[in-house]
Amino acid sequence: MSASNRVGRWAKLSLLAALAVAIAGLLLRDSGAAPLLGGMLLACGEAALVGGLADWFAVRALFAHPFGIPFPHSALIPRNRRRIVAEIRGLVENEWLPRPMLVARINAFDFVADAILPFVHSHKERLQDLLRTVARNVLTDILPEQVAGFLARAAGRAIEADEIQTFAARLLRRAREEGWLEPLLEAMLKRLGEWASSVESHTIIYRHLEQAGSAYRDQGWFKNFTYQVAEVFGGVDLHNATSLLQNEIRRFAAEQGTEKAQLKRVLAEGMANVERRLREDPDFLSGVGNFLAETSNEGTLPALLEPVVASVHAQALRELDVPESPLLGWVLGRLDGWLHGVAEDEKAREQVNAWCRHLAETLVERHHPIIGMLVEEQLNRLSDESLVELIEKKVGEDLNWIRLNGTFVGGMIGLALYLLFALIGGMTR
Repeated sequence: MSASNRVGRWAKLSLLAALAVAIAGLLLRDSGAAPLLGGMLLACGEAALVGGLADWFAVRALFAHPFGIPFPHSALIPRNRRRIVAEIRGLVENEWLPRPMLVARINAFDFVADAILPFVHSHKERLQDLLRTVARNVLTDILPEQVAGFLARAAGRAIEADEIQTFAARLLRRAREEGWLEPLLEAMLKRLGEWASSVESHTIIYRHLEQAGSAYRDQGWFKNFTYQVAEVFGGVDLHNATSLLQNEIRRFAAEQGTEKAQLKRVLAEGMANVERRLREDPDFLSGVGNFLAETSNEGTLPALLEPVVASVHAQALRELDVPESPLLGWVLGRLDGWLHGVAEDEKAREQVNAWCRHLAETLVERHHPIIGMLVEEQLNRLSDESLVELIEKKVGEDLNWIRLNGTFVGGMIGLALYLLFALIGGMTR
């Protein structure tokens, strides 16, 4: 049983108790057994009944017509519904959540420390799923031939070398120092190792070894003779050679995936060499630009780029299907590192906070009336019966206490008045 129902039950019992006290007092007074006590009980019971019933009528008149009779100024909430809803809207919009207060709170709020960082830390898995979904949708809508054509046209219309030389050099330096290509290289090496363990790779390598053996035998009768002898005596076992090559490929992929692998060093040195030539050799970028322009106009560059883009496109889609994608993990790691860098850099932190505050303040200034509209809309969705039921549910316990208190206070006042009148009557005799 809820607290409201429990207090309402006590209020009803208090009225029955007041009626019983009044009846007992009436019997005691009229029988002459105890006139004073009977009068006191009768006065107390009558006043308690009047107080309890009057408060019940007053409480009931807030929500409906008592006894179904349309007394004046009863059913106050349904009759004044529009005014009540408007007052509640004004209270919420202008008193509880006024525009100046919201703007002041926004300007005092640290979005970086109290919103962005906690959100990213607590929703990393959801952010990874979100990035996965967005990237998959984007990649699904992209056609490799379109991307290749766009890249070729962009390269063919590249701006002058002196305008992009510094930018390209800085970009290469950041890519080298921060290891932008390492996740892609590691993913490719992982795929290479998986391919080397497959039946498909065994078939392909074996077929190429057979072709190499056939080419060797075609070089003369003596080489053909020695090759056949080696096959007869087990000196040439192409299946065993294929398995050895598969093992070597797997070992190469595993070794080159380590931190100080030669392939990573060669890649870093190549990028450093290109960066150096961009800074020190003005003719280098000019030659690259001329080559890109010529091959783009001839259609050679799109044809060269399309297989590369298609391969990257397919690899990216495969990477997105990996449950713990290293590439997505790297992206989230970069995002987390950038956010921590912003949090530690006072200037950058203030810039991000200023942008967020400006955006939030603009939204508040533009859409603040929506708060009141939402309150009014939610209240207007309720029927009169639902609104009355909602209010009774929220304040029913307090209203039942009013009824209970009315019965008790009325009884005490009736008793006090009876004693006062008896005292005055005794003094005037």
